Amino acid sequence: MDASQISARDSLLLTIDLRLMLWIIGLYVLSCVAHIGQACVSAFCKNLTMGRIATWLLYAAAISHTGLTVLRWVEEGKPPFQNKYECLSWFAWSNVLTYIYVQRRWRRVSFPGVFVTVLSIAAMFIALHKYDPAVVPLAPALQSKWYIWHVLIAFFSYAVFVVGCSIELSYLFMRLSNWLGKSWEYFGLPASEVEPFHRLTFKLILVGFPLLTFGIGSGAAWADEAWGRYWSWDPFEILTLITWTAFALYLHAMAVPKWRNVLGSVFNVLGFACMIVTFMGSGWLTRLFGLYSMHAY
Repeated sequence: MDASQISARDSLLLTIDLRLMLWIIGLYVLSCVAHIGQACVSAFCKNLTMGRIATWLLYAAAISHTGLTVLRWVEEGKPPFQNKYECLSWFAWSNVLTYIYVQRRWRRVSFPGVFVTVLSIAAMFIALHKYDPAVVPLAPALQSKWYIWHVLIAFFSYAVFVVGCSIELSYLFMRLSNWLGKSWEYFGLPASEVEPFHRLTFKLILVGFPLLTFGIGSGAAWADEAWGRYWSWDPFEILTLITWTAFALYLHAMAVPKWRNVLGSVFNVLGFACMIVTFMGSGWLTRLFGLYSMHAY
């Protein structure tokens, strides 16, 4: 295959990639609107049609997104999280798949779906409009046996935290509305299911925290292999440590009964905010303050 044929092939694949990206974003937007519609419908009647539409749209988006991920994986011959464009897409995809698995029991509670789809839309929109979708060679520092496991596990922990926080925020919103006179059933959640619904956040963080811990440990081993030291107080490393500390405080707060209702929620939301800043805002903060980061690729 000569250079012109390779160029034409790459151009075609890039066109398919971008069109799929726009299609997936559109499905996520429609699913988000349907989730919001279901939240409004559940306040007045027991009709589940809107909820089914929201779920079907989310399934369609997830299937399409999986196809896009597989396409880039086959094209590159390795998992597609080599650059920021791919990482943001993978982040959105893993969030949605995790949510689809978790939300099966509470299909009528739409608020978590709103949070997850909004975050996924934002991640893919930023990827599409800010970063280059072209396939590029792997940076030398990323060529390590730790690379795939470290990144896969880190993204899985992020997805678990996203879904956990979406449930926490939904619970807080419904609880506030409950204090203002709205029943739990108003939002599609029977009173008997309130505690199991909220408890799911704790169960998710119990899964995500060890994964994040392993991610930090494997990242340290990778750093020693690539740069000759386990820890360098890099801005990204510091932000990751802050995120880990926030979720450690959440688990500690949940172990103390009188702290669960207030501090538990505070540390959960704080940990989520730190995670978002670490993943999506570390590069911006590094440029803003003129800091050097070895994690900038």
